[in-house]
Amino acid sequence: MAIAELPTMSDVYTRLEAELSEETLAHCIRTASVARELATIHGVDPDRAELAALLHEVADGYSDVQLLNLAEQFGIPISLTEARIPRLLHAAVGAALLHAQWGIDDDEILDAVRDHITGGVHMSPLVKIVFIADKIEPSRDRYYGGLDPVREVAKKSLDEAVLRLYAWRMDTLVASGRPVDERLVTARNRLIDRALAARR
Repeated sequence: MAIAELPTMSDVYTRLEAELSEETLAHCIRTASVARELATIHGVDPDRAELAALLHEVADGYSDVQLLNLAEQFGIPISLTEARIPRLLHAAVGAALLHAQWGIDDDEILDAVRDHITGGVHMSPLVKIVFIADKIEPSRDRYYGGLDPVREVAKKSLDEAVLRLYAWRMDTLVASGRPVDERLVTARNRLIDRALAARR
């Protein structure tokens, strides 16, 4: 889809305002601001990065039962971890909804929404930016400490920032006795493999 065919930021905001909670919409706006800043630094289209970040929580308002039903309806595979924690499906379901109901078929934007929780095996710079921005937007400091070093790293290397966030997320899940989504583990390992191969 050409960028001219993508919805305007104004149209997206109006629709999200009707579909998301005030808190979730505020998070999306902050994430979009960070994504635009990182995109400008790293030579990625800031308009598309901002749009993808604004849309990334489009399915946040659905219940666990609704997410499971929508995943089945859209033919989205459900992992054992997602069956136990359906909330994790809101990323993949969100991407499917954007395609089916919003008419968005920009693969990179859909990938950014789909991969914003666990990351993915093949992440473009735009997808990495949305993944990072979701984790480091300013309000995250209320829940997580030590984000400033990641914010600084993200300005220099998207891959290093992603790897730090993977490590932090895995450590947090393991320490709390919660399952680690296998896609997160796979995505981390593939990124490390590519980094090691590039140094040879």
